[in-house]
Amino acid sequence: MSSRNPLPFGWGPVVLALVLLSLLALKLTKNLIDDHPEGIGAWLSSVLSEPEDRPAETVRKGQATPIVMAILGDSHVAADLFSGHIRSLLQQHYGEANGLLLPLGQPHPGIRSGAVTVQASPGWSYRTVMNAPADTRYLLSGSLAETSAPDQTLLWQTRRHPLAFGTIELLFQTGPQAGEIELALDGESVGQFDLARPVEGIVAIPLHPKAGGDGAFRSVLLTTRTARPVVLLQVLVRPLAAGISVISTGYPGATFSVLDRLETARFDQALQQLKPDLLVLAFGTNEGFDDHLAMPRYQQLLARQINRFRTLLPQTQLVLISPPVGGRANATQDCGWLEPPKLALVRQAQDQLAQSQALPIWSWAQIMPQSCAGHQWTLDQPRLMADDHIHLTGEGYRRSAEAFVTFVMPVIDRTIRERNDAVPKH
Repeated sequence: MSSRNPLPFGWGPVVLALVLLSLLALKLTKNLIDDHPEGIGAWLSSVLSEPEDRPAETVRKGQATPIVMAILGDSHVAADLFSGHIRSLLQQHYGEANGLLLPLGQPHPGIRSGAVTVQASPGWSYRTVMNAPADTRYLLSGSLAETSAPDQTLLWQTRRHPLAFGTIELLFQTGPQAGEIELALDGESVGQFDLARPVEGIVAIPLHPKAGGDGAFRSVLLTTRTARPVVLLQVLVRPLAAGISVISTGYPGATFSVLDRLETARFDQALQQLKPDLLVLAFGTNEGFDDHLAMPRYQQLLARQINRFRTLLPQTQLVLISPPVGGRANATQDCGWLEPPKLALVRQAQDQLAQSQALPIWSWAQIMPQSCAGHQWTLDQPRLMADDHIHLTGEGYRRSAEAFVTFVMPVIDRTIRERNDAVPKH
């Protein structure tokens, strides 16, 4: 009995089709490997992951735009330990954009930068929003440095490695009696600048990367050249590369009411020019230690300032951080420490505001021991809280930053998608 071929045209066309499909599969596999050098497993993971789990990457007119997170707060932020760890962790994920607000010399022992050191000659004096709140010249740092003597210097140096940048912008007060300054970038003079103008105002002097250089800076030196007044208002490093900048500034001893003192046209304009994608407000410890705090007035203050920033920065996502655990010495307690009662009420007021305004809020206290005003953190090894039971150690701020970053990354990704104008660098 002869077998019958079930295919009317024989096996030849089938074999030819299989060969063509195999060649096409090889081509697609080669393209896949070329496009995904990290491996097929990574590609499968990206395909199978839910859209919400994928990195948010968008393009505006083909140009990468850095992400900017601004953090305003009290002494927990001023030391740039908590915010510095936040900066480092976020940049590991989104890429390093080096937008920074540099300290204006040494206006307060608690003010520092995790990215640069600053050395000031003894002829400088300082005003801050906490010791001279009536001054309307404050910009984002809430302080200014001034001198009327020649040959006074401010030297900023990067702590660990050179920092890539777009421009370094120094803002000075101008006026009929203003003096002259000289600026040097990485040891080379950029020029001498006369700040005298017929009327008082502000002048911005930008420093740009050196032609033919690596696009990074190591030091900036400011030197006064006359015995006339020089008033430095702000030093802002603007980023060049895609990625995230965490631009933080803290006011030691401040409560939320410091924002009332900083409600000036100059401060508001400086914040608008920063164009933050997120604005994080981290206050509450100092008002929580105020036994005379009037809660209805405090609630009104919170609502007023949130409405202010929403009007001022309509495209910015606001985020709140409620205060960590803190305590006072109290002999009636077995551990010797007790949290002030107003601190819990401050957290409650911030939580209620966040809920009513649909704002993300991170509860710092929830990651800390609740009994004995966090006393256990002073006993842990390594120690997580300082002896004052208010501030944390470097390790305590690092652990806190890790928890906050876990909380805030989904907020960042959602903000990027909604804005549709930023490209994180992974």
